Amino acid sequence: MTTNFRYKLINFFLNKNKDNGGFTLAELIVSGFISLLVLLAGFTFLRMNLEVNKSDETNLKLGGKINNALDFIVDEINSSKKVITKISDIPSTCRPLPPGELVLALKMPDQAKDSSAYQSNNMSSSNRSKYWIQISKECPIFYNLIRDTSFNVRGRSSYILKRTGPTVDEKGFYKATDIKTTVVLNKVKSSFGDDIICGLTTGNRRSIKKQIKGIVLCTDENGRGAEIMINAETPRNYSDLKITKSSGGYVRINDKDLINLNSTSGGGSGGIIQNGCQFFGSCITRKKLTYFIDVSGSMWSRNSKGQILMEVAKEKLINQLRAIPTNQGFILQIYKFNSYSVPLFSGGPQQYTPNNKQKAIQWVSRLRAGGGTSPWGGLNQAMQSDQVSQITILSDGITRSKGTCFHNGKYMNYSDCYAEYNLKRGQTNAGDVAIESVSLGYDFCSGNSLPSWFSYYQRWGYGKSWLGELASKNGGSCKHIQ
Repeated sequence: MTTNFRYKLINFFLNKNKDNGGFTLAELIVSGFISLLVLLAGFTFLRMNLEVNKSDETNLKLGGKINNALDFIVDEINSSKKVITKISDIPSTCRPLPPGELVLALKMPDQAKDSSAYQSNNMSSSNRSKYWIQISKECPIFYNLIRDTSFNVRGRSSYILKRTGPTVDEKGFYKATDIKTTVVLNKVKSSFGDDIICGLTTGNRRSIKKQIKGIVLCTDENGRGAEIMINAETPRNYSDLKITKSSGGYVRINDKDLINLNSTSGGGSGGIIQNGCQFFGSCITRKKLTYFIDVSGSMWSRNSKGQILMEVAKEKLINQLRAIPTNQGFILQIYKFNSYSVPLFSGGPQQYTPNNKQKAIQWVSRLRAGGGTSPWGGLNQAMQSDQVSQITILSDGITRSKGTCFHNGKYMNYSDCYAEYNLKRGQTNAGDVAIESVSLGYDFCSGNSLPSWFSYYQRWGYGKSWLGELASKNGGSCKHIQ
């Protein structure tokens, strides 16, 4: 019986492959492989859903943080007297400044030191004054960008936006004696990917663009309003998540410094003197003035009206010189430049007296065109002078926009060289130097619509928007005059 059972069992296995109702070994392998693919596809789909959900969650969190930061900043803009974007406009008594790169500062209104001062109508004027503090006469609220050494995105630096100023109590009052530094937003990008264009000049108003790492700030020239755009990012497994949001506001409180500004002509309202925008609409905003006027050979060419560029430039500059009041604390220097720069006053910038005014007008009236185009020697000199706080440069030509930077010895764009130096200089009592520029003829503000032959010069380091970069990176604006 045992032998018979063994025979039947062996016979069953030997004849199994002949049974059409079973699976072959190859079929079992294929079906197993297909099952494995189905399981992998299901796992991948599940993983993708988890990633999408996680990405949406990260997106919402990052976007919410940016919105909260913008809401807070705009609320403070609305409550302020003035938006300040230049370090030189901050009182010297506020130094040393908070660490980091200045994004903006807000001049705050006068307010009570304690909320009870608003509620007591029977308080005497002498006692009431004890409860008031002139915040507008103290340091403004600072917003600065500081590098985050603990966080980066795939090797790219990240920045933290910090606020330094009076804290706010639960009722919304500033605690003027309680100054703290707090984090407003982190994960700010090291650069702004999009090319943002601020509002164009309209009537007597214009927008000024300032870019600080991943933040773009557009303000009107009087500091009455601002729009701020923030680009933040955080890493993901496959691609980085970048979010850009913007918001803006206008100050609701009048600032006596702005009210006292005299109106100006020539396309702006930011000058500090009457008729302070005579030089092609480039306005005077400071008292230590230096002008650079191109006297290269191409200045003998004519504009669309048939006028010689050299003569038009001289006329506009002389009109501006006539508008500047003498013996009012203004300091002047003028450079003519072609292949090299030559100053009006060899001893450096001079007080704007009636005698020096006459010398300047006569000197400009005798200018003649000839030579190449290279303003950098004179600009390097002017940037280092404590007697210079605003430079206005006019040119119609192309020039090499890169060279050896005077303060660090690196080969780089001159506009970046000056911007780096301005950042350091702005931390001193000298303050930064604002650079305004005027492009005659071809548009070297934006680099648009240049002739085809210009591409040849680009190979040799000539910048197509060198005047625009020089101004935008150094607190000014560029005007294109055809």
